Amino acid sequence: MWACHRCRKSDTAPPLFRARGALAYHAPVPPLPDELLRHRVELLARSSVLRRASPDTLTQIAGAATIAQAEGPDPLYSEGSPALHVLLLVRGAVRLDATIRGRTVPTGWYRGGELIGEEAAYEPTYRATAIPLSPTSIVQLPAGALRAALASDAALAIAWGHLEHERLVETQLRLGALAAKTHIRLAGFLLDYARRFGSKELETNKLLLVDRPTASQIAAYLGVVRQTVQKDYDKLEELGGILRVSGGLYIHPAVLERIADQEGPPSSR
Repeated sequence: MWACHRCRKSDTAPPLFRARGALAYHAPVPPLPDELLRHRVELLARSSVLRRASPDTLTQIAGAATIAQAEGPDPLYSEGSPALHVLLLVRGAVRLDATIRGRTVPTGWYRGGELIGEEAAYEPTYRATAIPLSPTSIVQLPAGALRAALASDAALAIAWGHLEHERLVETQLRLGALAAKTHIRLAGFLLDYARRFGSKELETNKLLLVDRPTASQIAAYLGVVRQTVQKDYDKLEELGGILRVSGGLYIHPAVLERIADQEGPPSSR
């Protein structure tokens, strides 16, 4: 089930979807009150890409944005559906699935502070299907408003270009790793995830993951069974790439990088 609102709980919220997986257009709304507009600007500034925009540009985008909640299994958007919004994840986790040569392949895993559906700024349809893995809160950024912002803000346009390039490289690396041994793919996933969401211990150069995906979620992402993930965790720990502790999971980036370089195709940034 989805809920979408502008700012006031008493407002009547328009339906978020015209059909399953397709984001609907919203009717024009009055300018947002200053306090609520500031809140939207603060949410957008959580994105390392959007915070590159000028204050005026960020305010302009925030004024056109809406917030939505996902509490069910329906995709946020579907591959091939009209790309009407770029989504900023505020809370929750989302997996992207794409069809490659007739096969559905996970191409990304994203959490709060990250953008998905960024192709909506330039393309008419979405490249992948966005599957929420937990209750999710998002900010919807209309594609038209983003195109206008990108056309007028050079710093934002450059940052957006870097994002598009990074996503393309990440997808190519993940697809290249599909033929690798399963523990190599798990090493790449954990390394990428820890670099984005882990906390670094300066004295040891280790990364600590406290909030990490479950073995079942990782299995679904890698296309294996849960028992394989558990077995590969054991192997990576034997190789010194990870250390499971009561407070989370320690990642040794240098070790995981060597595993990938020596035993299979690169699967991390």
